[in-house]
Amino acid sequence: MFNTNTIDATKKLAFKFILDNIEYRKKCLYLQEIISMGRVNQIWQDALILFFDSPLQLARLKAFSKN
Repeated sequence: MFNTNTIDATKKLAFKFILDNIEYRKKCLYLQEIISMGRVNQIWQDALILFFDSPLQLARLKAFSKN
């Protein structure tokens, strides 16, 4: 006999795990694209240096747009 609450919770956790991994992969691909643009264009390279050298508290203000 199976508890339906456990099955539902398992499905929800598995779905959340899959969505989190997809989101992480998207962010990695975006970052790789920006880094490749930085190799071609000095402005992108300067922006990356500024973003990664800034303190963590200020980084939230300069977060990437989700649009």
